[in-house]
Amino acid sequence: MQGYKKLLLTAGLVAFLIPVQGQNTDSPYSRYGYGVLNNQAVGVSRAMGGIIYGVRGLDANPGNPASYTSVDSLTFIFDMGVSYVKSRFSEGDNVQTDNNGGLDYISMQFRVAKKMGMSVGILPFSSVGYQFGTQETKNDVTTLKTFTGSGNFSQVYLGLAYEPIENLSVGGNVSFLFGNTKYTRDMSITSEPSSNFEYQFHKLTMNSLKFDLGAQYMIPLNKKDLLIIGAVLSPKVTTTGRIDRINNDAMTSDTIRFTGSDAYTDLPSTYGLGFTWNRDKRLTVGADVTFQNWSRARYSENMDDGMTQANRFNNVWRFNTGLEYSIDPRDRSFIKRVRFRGGLNYSNSYINVQNNLGEISGYKEYGATLGFGLPIRDIVYSGRTSYINIGLEYRSLNPEKTNLIKEQYFGISVGVCINELWFMKNKLR
Repeated sequence: MQGYKKLLLTAGLVAFLIPVQGQNTDSPYSRYGYGVLNNQAVGVSRAMGGIIYGVRGLDANPGNPASYTSVDSLTFIFDMGVSYVKSRFSEGDNVQTDNNGGLDYISMQFRVAKKMGMSVGILPFSSVGYQFGTQETKNDVTTLKTFTGSGNFSQVYLGLAYEPIENLSVGGNVSFLFGNTKYTRDMSITSEPSSNFEYQFHKLTMNSLKFDLGAQYMIPLNKKDLLIIGAVLSPKVTTTGRIDRINNDAMTSDTIRFTGSDAYTDLPSTYGLGFTWNRDKRLTVGADVTFQNWSRARYSENMDDGMTQANRFNNVWRFNTGLEYSIDPRDRSFIKRVRFRGGLNYSNSYINVQNNLGEISGYKEYGATLGFGLPIRDIVYSGRTSYINIGLEYRSLNPEKTNLIKEQYFGISVGVCINELWFMKNKLR
């Protein structure tokens, strides 16, 4: 057993050295704002439609720090996941497909004192990744514009939770956000006799602290039914990042270089409320609602994204619902202990985009998930089970205006959640 624990600890430390890439994207919409925001649900929650606020005791859940007290004094939970995503972009008769994937998240959860739990891990925050171009011919002059972008922002978090009274848990996360995103625009005149061009490069670097406060209240309805009400508040983050910018105009032979720390990189205040209902530890059903006040978040005009403070961001409403079912988690039969999961979600976009007619609008995002938890390791006398969590996900991004790209994503995620008796001492016979 000790050798198993050492191997697990070593794997966790090595995994922390690997950059968390999240669900890397090829979306042209990632040109705006902080790119495509990653789902903060991990493992079990991701396959349940992304619900997080009322989830408790179903493995690691950094989405609500109040859940950390669900582990007992003998338990250590290690959760790590990877994913693969196939994306499809369509605009009229034009269709393009891409493939992406990588390490998603790492999370550990354990007790540190009586009535107090802790979690530490690393999660993706947002991703930028795109490459597209346009070609225009006017008055026998052909202009080729090429746009590329890459990078991501990640967050390392540390959280604590405490049970001040029976059936109430409160907790908080402090996260360090870091990373950078790079954007380039290359414009060249390809028709004869001229080949003049303009090159622009922008790099946004962000290092910031983010806080999340959570609470969960457990209501035993009877011997078999448990209702959990959960809430999370993330205060607005007002901070500045750093911009590195190069503008090279070959027509005037001018090169402008700019480096400054006046880049606003605000994050919105977030309010979340949700619940789960558990029936005899076999069926869990839940739902979440989230509001993010993006309209008050500032973003630097020096990024030259074509938007202004008035039209760049939208306030976001997100709705998630999901369930998990196991025939009999106490049975020795493998199939009866498998966890079956599913869910649905919807949200509007936090960013606006602009079509070729100059119209500015956002998009709607719809998603569906399906998943399985396959038991791989049982400690019979304690009721602890480790799982391989497999999740399937479909997402559709539907723009509100015409002449914009519709996106579809088909993803599969695989996670390993080790539920281990970490702190038990062996007795001499």
